[in-house]
Amino acid sequence: MKQACGCLVLLCVLLAACREQAPSTQVVRPVLFHEVVAAVRPLSARFTGTVQPRHHLVAAFRQSGHLLSRQVEVGERVRSGQLLATLESSDQRSEVRSAQGEVARTEVLWRNARDELVRYQGLHQQGVGSVARLEQLNSEVEVRAATLRQARIALHRAEEHLQQTQVRAEFDGVVTTWHAEVGQVLASGAPVVSLARLDNLEVWFDLPAQRVNELARDKAPRIWVASMSEPVMGSWAQVRQIDPQLDAGTRVQRVRLAVEQLPAGIHLGSLVSVELVPAPASAEPFVPVSAVWAHAGQQYVWRVDRQHSQVQAIEVEVLERDGAQARIRSVLQPGDRVVSAGVARLQEGQRVRLEERGGS
Repeated sequence: MKQACGCLVLLCVLLAACREQAPSTQVVRPVLFHEVVAAVRPLSARFTGTVQPRHHLVAAFRQSGHLLSRQVEVGERVRSGQLLATLESSDQRSEVRSAQGEVARTEVLWRNARDELVRYQGLHQQGVGSVARLEQLNSEVEVRAATLRQARIALHRAEEHLQQTQVRAEFDGVVTTWHAEVGQVLASGAPVVSLARLDNLEVWFDLPAQRVNELARDKAPRIWVASMSEPVMGSWAQVRQIDPQLDAGTRVQRVRLAVEQLPAGIHLGSLVSVELVPAPASAEPFVPVSAVWAHAGQQYVWRVDRQHSQVQAIEVEVLERDGAQARIRSVLQPGDRVVSAGVARLQEGQRVRLEERGGS
């Protein structure tokens, strides 16, 4: 009986010892970790731009000659149809006078032939005269009428030649540049004067080549155009065009902006401030792609509890991947630590030992 009681006590002691040693079999796994940080808002960038016309015209004479006069100066506003410049036009005026004289002469001959035909027709109806003479007068009237038409065409052509010795404004605008001086011999089609329209101005500025791609992205920075003296007084703008050609010397590209409304006091040729305002920083942090694991169609990361050094599965939504980084939406906060390597070997509640940062 005493022997049986001794065996029972020994068995209880062994069972208690086993229960005390069971927790010691849990593995404390060393892991790399990544500390979540708040998204950083990029700094804005400022450039200097100039107000330029979206529509402009380079006017020219349609014939050659000496530039006789310039009727307006650079910066002067002009109306549509206003005379801007003239060529020496004595030859053209002589041509017009000669054509006018020819028209007057042929018109007299045509009227005389017509009157003679009318008179002879009256005689013929009374039985006087011959049919041959009547046909001859009809033919003469037709010839005189054709000659008159040709003379009028020649007069119209001469008047066009005279008009081509003048350059007139095709729209309301402002003179921006003269390309020729008085007395200069100009070839037909040579540039004479440049006009700019004032009803549709835009802003041009030069952007470094490495920043051009920012404007082509879906979430491009907003653009604020303002006066140099009052940066708060301005308007939002949109990219209308980026010149494809890169300046080989300065490594910049010309950007043309369509402005919603130019600030008061800003006019053609004004210098303005162009600020690239970054989009508001996203609240979603970035974590290493290696920290994300999936189960049953859902994605998770392991968050390490700072107090007990245990891992907890946190459900996340991957918004985008950028190389080795993934932007996620979750309940994670700045300062939380997530396991960045070996996530497949962990279990819920498992204790870990943080070795070093990884995946940053």
